[in-house]
Amino acid sequence: MKELMKAVAVVGISFAAISSVRADTGNEMAGNCRAFLKEKIPNSQYFDAGICAGFVNGVTDTLSIARMASPETIGICIPGEGFTMGQAARVLLKYFDDHPETLNENASLLALKAYRAAYPCKD
Repeated sequence: MKELMKAVAVVGISFAAISSVRADTGNEMAGNCRAFLKEKIPNSQYFDAGICAGFVNGVTDTLSIARMASPETIGICIPGEGFTMGQAARVLLKYFDDHPETLNENASLLALKAYRAAYPCKD
């Protein structure tokens, strides 16, 4: 039970910190991730692209660490080898595109749903 509480605390604190970065909703994060995934990012969108890169890196790292700390409670298995932040951003953006009715919701919670759908554990 102590391990579960630690994992929940780590995930909660990380998501709270990440969501305070300038992309509270799926709408805002979708714009940032579209900038990040452009072949050539315009100077005016560097910051937005960086928000997406940092966000997906933070979320996927947090989920991976939480899974190691408490495998029985985190049902998301982020791939290890060969997994890129571009791939993480594309998975998130696909979720946004497939679920436009949720774009007003918190970006961190939507990311959790996106990665759970894309990377369920096959234990």
